[in-house]
Amino acid sequence: MTTTVDDATLVVTRQFNAPPARVFDAWMNHDEFQSWIGIEGVHCEVPEFDARVGGRYRINLQLSTGEIAPVTGEFRKIDAPRRIVLTWNWNNDPKRRTVITLTFAPREGGTEMTLRQEGVESPEDRNNHGRGWNSTFNKLAAHLNGTLTA
Repeated sequence: MTTTVDDATLVVTRQFNAPPARVFDAWMNHDEFQSWIGIEGVHCEVPEFDARVGGRYRINLQLSTGEIAPVTGEFRKIDAPRRIVLTWNWNNDPKRRTVITLTFAPREGGTEMTLRQEGVESPEDRNNHGRGWNSTFNKLAAHLNGTLTA
């Protein structure tokens, strides 16, 4: 479910059939993260991934045009298995740097994960991110269920 808070904030909440520690680990383990990150139909590589406070990551999204769209960021807070705070920066453009807070809460049968992305550039950018995260979380659900195909 995507919720609009304001023009510069996106909130996406999803349910997963796995315990919070398992969903949290899918974000913190390089090989797992690389297997599901990115929207459906887009190939991603994660050449840099240092999952610790102050550690950096880099995701290279290969678009259908062949162009590589890099996302870089830094892990700011990690509270296993409850919360991760990181920066998200498209194409190293300072105007496209946002802060993402992920929370993982136990719910009957699994986990409720909430992504809060603050500092998006415009309502259009917020909506595009919402579509992208929902597609990405479809892949995360398939990964957690063991049904993700390459």
